[in-house]
Amino acid sequence: MKKNILILFLFASLSALAQRSLNDYKYAIVPIKFDFLSEPNEYRLNTITKFNLTKMGFEAFYSNEDLPLETAGERCSRVFVNVEKISSLLSTKLVVVFRDCNNVEINRSDVGVSKTKEYKIAYPEALNDAFKSLFTFGYNYNGTVYKPESAKKVETPKSSVEPEDTPNMLFAQPIPNGYQLVDKTPKVVFKIFKTSHPDYFTVQSDTINGALIRKNNEWVLEYYKDDKPVSEKLLIKF
Repeated sequence: MKKNILILFLFASLSALAQRSLNDYKYAIVPIKFDFLSEPNEYRLNTITKFNLTKMGFEAFYSNEDLPLETAGERCSRVFVNVEKISSLLSTKLVVVFRDCNNVEINRSDVGVSKTKEYKIAYPEALNDAFKSLFTFGYNYNGTVYKPESAKKVETPKSSVEPEDTPNMLFAQPIPNGYQLVDKTPKVVFKIFKTSHPDYFTVQSDTINGALIRKNNEWVLEYYKDDKPVSEKLLIKF
């Protein structure tokens, strides 16, 4: 429990600096199938989602549609919209979730509820109920303009200052949404995952869950062991 509190606290304090709003996005992307359903646009939920996003003021597109040329190469100028089902025995519950291009959650609706037993009625009813809270949000695109990805400088995390022949140096290898850190064996020691802040990663291994933070040009791993906070410096070559 304490290790989860540590991660959430650190993430909240750092990501708050770069937290983005729905108002930063003009284009909303809807998948053609939601994960909890068996086929595309089942119960018309994808159509209903796109319709309601347009009603909110977004320019909404399905993920397989062609977008305006002005967005070419600008994936991070779009917000990605998903509908998730919440387990419930006596009712159907759905929530609308908004994520950025790095899969970081930006916003979510209140839980929409339907007590109708027939799915073909309950799912649309719950989805429309979830959108009620989004309409009260008052979306209004603020005119944020993004440079094409090719024009942006891709920021690679800075390596630790020690030379590469240091025995305990770890080497970062890219994986989806982050890096795996390997030793000279090579053996995967940790997997680290990107957040909205370039100097902060979440960390996973077989034995720990923690946070990796860059402080004074050094990478510091923080986690709990035997209910006590632990802080270790890591030497990393990116």
